[in-house]
Amino acid sequence: RSYYGGNWASFSFSGLLSWLKEHQENSDIVNECPLWQEKILENEDAIALSRKDKTIQHVEVFCYASQDLHEDVEEAGALQKNHASVTSANSTEAADSACLPTEDQSLSTASCEIPTEHTPSSDPEGALEVNDFEATGEKENHCDDKSSMPSTSEKETSENVPMAEETAEQPKKNRITYSQIIKEGRRFNIDLVSKLLYSRGLLIDLLIKSNVSRYAEFKNITRILAFREGRVEQVPCSRADVFNSKQLTMVEKRMLMKFLTFCMEYEEHPDEYKAYEEITFSEYLKTQKLTPNLQYFVLHSIAMTSETASSTIDGLRATKNFLHCLGRYGNTPFLFPLYGQGELPQCFCRMCAVFGGIYCLRHLVQCLVVDKESGK
Repeated sequence: RSYYGGNWASFSFSGLLSWLKEHQENSDIVNECPLWQEKILENEDAIALSRKDKTIQHVEVFCYASQDLHEDVEEAGALQKNHASVTSANSTEAADSACLPTEDQSLSTASCEIPTEHTPSSDPEGALEVNDFEATGEKENHCDDKSSMPSTSEKETSENVPMAEETAEQPKKNRITYSQIIKEGRRFNIDLVSKLLYSRGLLIDLLIKSNVSRYAEFKNITRILAFREGRVEQVPCSRADVFNSKQLTMVEKRMLMKFLTFCMEYEEHPDEYKAYEEITFSEYLKTQKLTPNLQYFVLHSIAMTSETASSTIDGLRATKNFLHCLGRYGNTPFLFPLYGQGELPQCFCRMCAVFGGIYCLRHLVQCLVVDKESGK
């Protein structure tokens, strides 16, 4: 490939369009060059590797923005904002963001938001989306959680795809035109795989210990939102959030704090959950005298586990992990690389280069060479 990160890459809008075009054309040049076969010695075997990447297939493109494409529209840097423009992280936010310094220092960060949606998520992170398009019409921001490209399929287009919902009720100023998306294409990055980092997760520890973190900047997610019964609600994460929440009654606040406190030390009280080990976490929550409102928040936005597949122990472990990561760098447990998840492979490549390593783009690995005797 001509870019870093493989299937974990992050693209500007024009980069994404090129990537889509490449996958739709599916131009696999089968160039069976026998040159490498001549270099295999008698005591060696060669295992040829597949030329075709089957990880991403059936790429489809939908556009929900007005189709006013002009031929002369070009991607620009940060343009002046108008009422209908896509607003992304602005320069002051970018200036506030910082690297992960050391384990003890706190991280001054800027803000993102993640709405979590009700999905039968086998991959809990699939339900998360970094939402930097706060001032735009809602319709452009819905994410298709089942897609392999969570944030891309709604925002790009091919010229001939008709507008999916042309509704007259929406005010004119909330419309985003395709030309504007192209013009503002460098103001945001789109990840092929959207994942967030737990602030006390193994990857963050690795980034700090290896010093790779100094090659990247991170933002702290400031709010977690849940979509429930047609409304977007903020999920209370910290103790302060719980007590400031207007969606919860005083009784619910006490219930939630009591349950979260138990989750933090659940391993010390096995008799309280041993009887429920065989059932799913969602069934277990129903036995804990939590209201449906609280059950929804805990299951989908705090533990982020599957409604049908996760056991009680899985759910308690995930909830404890969420709570354990709170407060290290901000109000939520999540960090996100400022320029997208595709930054992380590049950071490792930069560190590798410092020690004399070389990273080859556009270079295919054609075979693995195995020693016949040892099998290595």
